Amino acid sequence: MDDIIVKNIDILVESGTINLKGSYYFNEKTPDRAPWTIVCTGLWAHRGSYFPRFFIEKFVNMGHYVACYDHRAHGETARQTGKNWIKLLPKIFEDIHEVINWILKNQSERLLDSEILLFGRSFSGALIMSQGYIDERAKKIIALCTRYDYRTIKAKFPEKSIDFMSCKNYIKNDPFNNERIFLAHCRDDREIEFFNLLLIKEHLGLSDENVVVFETGGHSFKGHRNDLFNNIKRFLKKL
Repeated sequence: MDDIIVKNIDILVESGTINLKGSYYFNEKTPDRAPWTIVCTGLWAHRGSYFPRFFIEKFVNMGHYVACYDHRAHGETARQTGKNWIKLLPKIFEDIHEVINWILKNQSERLLDSEILLFGRSFSGALIMSQGYIDERAKKIIALCTRYDYRTIKAKFPEKSIDFMSCKNYIKNDPFNNERIFLAHCRDDREIEFFNLLLIKEHLGLSDENVVVFETGGHSFKGHRNDLFNNIKRFLKKL
């Protein structure tokens, strides 16, 4: 990321009592007006973690502005909120609306045609396929290794958080989904079982070309990240 320009930002939530610590990224080739991609980090990760950094660079090199932030209880934001993320649900999920607000309020002169994209994997895949899905200002959603129903997980979450986190309670079958949503998963993922992809695909009514499956790669698409991003680019360019 040596050629990428990084600007640190504070995104105010809770009526200004909490700052989500974040950054936005671009380079000298980024157009004056371009799409904005919000890269949401996974559980226990932050904006400096390898997986989000890899895709931040990819989106910037594609000509996008990219925003990435540390969730409550994660990264730099944890200095204000503490690290008990379970107690901070569902606020962590709701914050995506405030990040979209920040772009529209503070970066509108750089935003091309209201094109705001959401990108997330695992925990943040569930975030963007629930709260991100119902926020119509998010024009494109790229969700990787996403859980359909958090009642299928052995971890003990507060009862109200289980329903709030489960994308099955938000998504609907709509032809427009094929213009808006891209999914990907690896069959050998041991953290989010592959059947979750099939359930989400069926519920959304997605066509096969909107869904990419790798036989191997696990939860992090090991060995397939470049192929994955090439598929994401094809999805974005066809629209």
